[in-house]
Amino acid sequence: MIDELKEAGVPVTVGPSLSNRAKVEMEHVTFRTPGILAKAGVDVAIITDHPCTPIQYLPICAGIAMREGMEEYDAFKALTITPAKILKIADRTGSLKVGKDADIVVWDNHPLEIMGRPKMVYVNGIQAV
Repeated sequence: MIDELKEAGVPVTVGPSLSNRAKVEMEHVTFRTPGILAKAGVDVAIITDHPCTPIQYLPICAGIAMREGMEEYDAFKALTITPAKILKIADRTGSLKVGKDADIVVWDNHPLEIMGRPKMVYVNGIQAV
């Protein structure tokens, strides 16, 4: 199926993965999936399906995907530019470029590590925290 997705240029959203397996469609969910897709050249976004899994767990999901084989660069793309492309707003957001909307967070540790905490937040170029 991966070859067909790649050939068709179809992006994939993966998630929610940080949940129980009560539904039949969740039975085979694995955090290896985003990395497998990205390594094959498929554009992949990691989602939480908020409010099913609250949005604040999105970095944890990406961190677990990295632990399960996803490359760090691909994990960041899965949280930033790929969702923007899927939503067709990549001309305005999803990456840092002059003229784009961007909020920036400075962390005291790796942002996808559970111990990382935001130290500074900039919204519209103004330090908010």
